[in-house]
Amino acid sequence: MALKIEQRDPHVVVVHDHGNGPEPCFRSDYAHKTGHDHSRGRGLGWGRGWTQWPVRVLLGALTLSVVLASGAAGLERYLSRKYMSPQAPLSHASITAADRVDWTRQGVGLPDHAPPVVLTFHDVNKKSTSPYALTPQSFDRQLTALETAGYRTLSAKQFTNYMNGGPTPRRSVLLTFDDGTDGLWKFADRILAKHHMRGTIFLITGSMDKHRPYYLTWREIERMHGSGRWDFQSHTRAMHSVKQVDATGNTGAPLVNRLWLADEGRRETPAEYRARVLHDLAGSVKDIVGHGMPAPTMFAVPFSDGPGRQDADSTDSQARHLLKELFPLVMTDHSSVPLTASRRSASAGLVQRVEVMAKTTPDEMLTDVGQKVQVPADVRGPLSETENWGGRQTRTGFGVFVGKAPKSPQTPRYAKADYRPDSSVDWTGYGATVVIGSLGNGTNQAALGVRTNSKEPMTVVVTRNRAILLANGYKVATQPLDPRSEHTVTVKVGSDTTTAYIDGQVKLSHVSDQPSDQLTGGVTIRSGINRAGNQWPVFKGLDISPLKDTRGRE
Repeated sequence: MALKIEQRDPHVVVVHDHGNGPEPCFRSDYAHKTGHDHSRGRGLGWGRGWTQWPVRVLLGALTLSVVLASGAAGLERYLSRKYMSPQAPLSHASITAADRVDWTRQGVGLPDHAPPVVLTFHDVNKKSTSPYALTPQSFDRQLTALETAGYRTLSAKQFTNYMNGGPTPRRSVLLTFDDGTDGLWKFADRILAKHHMRGTIFLITGSMDKHRPYYLTWREIERMHGSGRWDFQSHTRAMHSVKQVDATGNTGAPLVNRLWLADEGRRETPAEYRARVLHDLAGSVKDIVGHGMPAPTMFAVPFSDGPGRQDADSTDSQARHLLKELFPLVMTDHSSVPLTASRRSASAGLVQRVEVMAKTTPDEMLTDVGQKVQVPADVRGPLSETENWGGRQTRTGFGVFVGKAPKSPQTPRYAKADYRPDSSVDWTGYGATVVIGSLGNGTNQAALGVRTNSKEPMTVVVTRNRAILLANGYKVATQPLDPRSEHTVTVKVGSDTTTAYIDGQVKLSHVSDQPSDQLTGGVTIRSGINRAGNQWPVFKGLDISPLKDTRGRE
């Protein structure tokens, strides 16, 4: 009997996977077989049955996260390239053994503990020709000189701690950098790290992220802050410029001048000036805090070596009053009164800095810094230290005080010199004694001053036959003297009392009503003649020593 084979249309045969791999399936029983897939456990793998949608959602989410992460990484790389300049390789300056010997010598004799000296740098840049920009090698030499001379650096917090009445630190400096140039990230950061030093940058906050590549970016600033090497303070938001201040086109610094409103044909009113300045200053604080840094407590005056500086450092100017509303300490490179960091400068809220320019050598910088380190009021024979006498000497040279006056008819008739005016700012509780000779027939005079550059400097003027005590230039006491060509003057300086003795007998005294923290200061000598060709008085044997009774009272 022949086998009968049922013929089926090949078009009704399909290949289908029921979970055990591909197998032939006839359309007529396809629905029947697939209907039993679930009952045989088929179709329960990944992506089938009730699990398919959660699994697909999960896979989709994973795919999306990969895409987003990749996109975020790409965006971060783009932003980093745009807002993070690559740092230059670390620069090493050429320093000889003779350099180190000289720099070590310049630190000898200075106090181990003293108020810090504040230095101003502007930019560190390899190619700049600006007189304000140091090359990386020059910057390395400056820091090496400071380190070799025994100076350490302070953070902004350590500096303000001292200025707020904290203990006197070891011999130290505060390194400040004005403006916030990109060279500080590219070049200075690694040099600072090499020396284990700290820096404080005064930012023009409105210029950050702009005017690339001259200024820093906020990304660079945040990275620098995170290193622990840098602190950031205010240099205004957008007032580091000059603007028109009157109808004739004259310009000035916006911080210290009422601006000309061209559209209205007038100057700002005092109220408008105040509102504009406070808005800018508050904006600079907001910018710094908004990028995760502490609120600034210090401010550096724009153009402290340029337009408007006479107003910026004036204790009575409106700008200073506005600054005090936001910043306890104001920094300037030029001041009408020497006020290096000290208790008196803290009370005044103004600190004078030492500016370091491209042409400044390490030796010049150390000499300037050394002149501003506060020293004790205990000096024997300061008349021999001609290099330590500053102030106005009226073109005569120091020899005029010690019997070496020029004989020329053009010689001025008045001379003045201050002993270490920058490093005697906090002197009080001391006595000064000097012998003044060659007083002649009354046609010349000499003076010993104390409390130099304070709120009320005191001066004892002697002639052949009279002594006068001046407080801030006004006569407060006078006594006749036995006519002599030579007198010995002793002045005792207390917290608020100044007492003078002439020849151990005549006594003149004055009690000040000014705040005692604004009465400190050092020693000044003055000399004058009434007619050209007269004999100049001669100063002999000046000594300065601390008092046992610091009140200066008898």
